[in-house]
Amino acid sequence: MRYILVINSRSKNKMAEKLDDAVNELSRIDPDLKMRIEMRFTEYPGHAADIATELNEQFGRKVCVIACGGDGTGHEIANALAFRNTPMMCLPFGTGNDFIKTVIPKWKKWSLLSLLRNLDKVTYKPVDLIKIDSYNVMGKHLQNWSRYMLNVASIGLDTKVQAKAKSMIAMKDTAFRRKTAYPRSAVTSVFGDRSNLFSYELELEDGSVIKSSSDKHTLISICNARYYGGGFTPAPDADVTDHVADICCVDDVKLPRALFLLGLYKKGKHPGHKGINMYRATSGIITSHDPSYQLIGNYDGEDFFGNRIRFEVFPEALEFGFFPEDGYKT
Repeated sequence: MRYILVINSRSKNKMAEKLDDAVNELSRIDPDLKMRIEMRFTEYPGHAADIATELNEQFGRKVCVIACGGDGTGHEIANALAFRNTPMMCLPFGTGNDFIKTVIPKWKKWSLLSLLRNLDKVTYKPVDLIKIDSYNVMGKHLQNWSRYMLNVASIGLDTKVQAKAKSMIAMKDTAFRRKTAYPRSAVTSVFGDRSNLFSYELELEDGSVIKSSSDKHTLISICNARYYGGGFTPAPDADVTDHVADICCVDDVKLPRALFLLGLYKKGKHPGHKGINMYRATSGIITSHDPSYQLIGNYDGEDFFGNRIRFEVFPEALEFGFFPEDGYKT
């Protein structure tokens, strides 16, 4: 099999140099494998998806497309390869590497060279995707804000946190700011307006339906995987192969409770606490209770908007490559 590394252009400097070194070292250790690796850099927004589509049409299952970037790069490639026969993988090139934490739990122990050396030992299996469909107040489908989601989608306070974090990074883009922007934004945002007016209706995995008892919440997260926002853990038990979405909805709580829950939410210790509602659902609808107000959400770190949001789990929608558990020892 050939391996095409699709590298986010923002990674061209530091990480790309490390990757170059690893590929050059691989040429000494395993020249045959090195000859089957190709690097492609993105040149414009959406280019990762275009590359993945092109490779699928040309080579089908003869290639694996490897996302080398953050969750956004993986998001693009997953949408391009959904329901197609070309598999994908992800390498830890992002700032937070949130999705990587689920699919490569011991990712920090891996070097780039050990990841490359294990490419032929990867196991491919289908994973789920979650489709997010956005609609305006008139019920019109908003195509530009409707996508498949690989990691986590959320609506409410955490999206406001992400917007503030992006603004911090835009003012001064440094490695330190990228690493600390989300936690800093989370703490400052908790002291602001935490209320969001929406209701939800969920179809649970047993076929039953549950409706929210309130139309005021702090946030709701729809999780295929476990982590987002630089390591926050809304769904500590999420599994990308279990055919359900793990839902976490946080009630509209007062400041002392919000500060208490924030620390638990970061570590994935929040389930079971007052103000936290956890569900396992196959589909659902989140509706704004203010016709003049669009819900603000994000999927895999990308923003979306809508007066009504519908989600649905699509089981086994994407072929994905998993590294051997202890391959980092190679």
